Amino acid sequence: MKRRAFLLGTSALLMQGRGVVAPAAAPAAAPAAAPAPAASTLPYAEVSPVGADARRCIAFFQFTCPHCRDLHPSLVRWGGSLPRGVGFEFMPVLVPAAPPDRGQVMAVRAWYAVAQAAPSRLEAFAESAYALVQDGRMSLDAGATWEAAARQAGISDFMRAWERVPVDRIGRAVEKLVAYRVQSTPSLAIAGRYVVTLDDTQGDTDLFLRLASGLLSKSIAPRSSTTP
Repeated sequence: MKRRAFLLGTSALLMQGRGVVAPAAAPAAAPAAAPAPAASTLPYAEVSPVGADARRCIAFFQFTCPHCRDLHPSLVRWGGSLPRGVGFEFMPVLVPAAPPDRGQVMAVRAWYAVAQAAPSRLEAFAESAYALVQDGRMSLDAGATWEAAARQAGISDFMRAWERVPVDRIGRAVEKLVAYRVQSTPSLAIAGRYVVTLDDTQGDTDLFLRLASGLLSKSIAPRSSTTP
C-alpha cells in the first residue's frame, strides 16, 4: 500500500520557513546523513528520544494527501481522548530541500495563520482546504485557495494573522520532521519515541489508532508508576 511518500534530504535544511515535497511517485528515503536503520518487523519505528515531546503526539499531514484527509476526523477524536497532560497537534509537512516549493510554503503558512487567529476553527479550515485542493483542484500556491478556505471556515482575521506567522514556528516543523525521520503521510509521532504510519497497519485505521494508543501507554506508563 503506497501512501503519500516524499524524500528527506539534509543537504539544504530549511532556514527561512520553506519546504518542498517531492512528486508523489518518488520512493521514500531516510535523511542522507543518518545511518540506515536496522531491519525490523515491528509495525512502527523507534527514534532517538525527543525530550520536549515526551508527553505530546504529533500528526504529520499534507493537504494534497487523500489519506491524510480520510484519517483527519479520526485523529481529531483520538487526540481529544488522550490522558490529561498529553498534548496533541497536527503539523504540516515541511521537507528540507532546495529549491523551496511555493505551494507547500503557502499551505504551511496558512495553517499556522489559522492556528494563531482562530485555533478553534482549525478543523473547519482543514475540511475546507482539503476539499478545495483535492476536489476543487485549487492550487496550493494561489493565495485565493487559502483565503477561500479561511472564509468558508468563518475566519475573519486570516490575512492579518498570515502576515504575522513567525518564521521560527515554521522552522520548528522542519526540525520535527527530521527528528522523527518522517517518510510519508499521514504519520503519527508518539511521546517523542515512536512513529507509526498507515502502511504499518496495512491501511487499517482502527488498528492504526489502537497501535498508537498502545505505544503512548508504553511511553508514559513508567512516568506514572514511578515511586518516590
